[in-house]
Amino acid sequence: MRTGDHVSFWRIFDLVERTAALLALVGVVLAVLIAGVGRSLGWPVAAAPQYAQLALIWSCMLGADIAAREGQHIRVGAIFDALPPTLRRLLSGLILALILPFLAFVAWQGWFLAIDNWQRELGASGLSYGLVTLALPVGAVLLILSLVRRLMAEGLVGLFDQLAHLDVPPEDLAKEEIL
Repeated sequence: MRTGDHVSFWRIFDLVERTAALLALVGVVLAVLIAGVGRSLGWPVAAAPQYAQLALIWSCMLGADIAAREGQHIRVGAIFDALPPTLRRLLSGLILALILPFLAFVAWQGWFLAIDNWQRELGASGLSYGLVTLALPVGAVLLILSLVRRLMAEGLVGLFDQLAHLDVPPEDLAKEEIL
């Protein structure tokens, strides 16, 4: 695979994932809206909460992966940012060494959870509850891929270190800005 093909693959992959996350989020809103309107008109839609549950878990897992890929997860960096670059790099390595095996464990066990729940019906929807639980291992695998992609692109320094790409000293970031 050539470098250009590699970049195109990931660009398409990211677009498909972002579109799926957006569709899942729209699905949550529509399912809740249909359930609420139907109930207020006296025509309750029994399966709407199950569709909302299914769409919500997929939007959460896909959204978590998109945030991880872009380095946008919420973080409290007061202690991390106060450390010298060498310690920040070591701490990033430790964090990665803890996160990747945990995500692999979640993916492995989540797969068995999805298989065990495949025959279970998702309420009145008629869908398999396995579709809900499948979001867990799929999301964990996507998170592993995203972390490895970021590690390859930014190195260990830039993986969790928001200061790695700034030209501002850490002590200047703590100063209050007057509006």
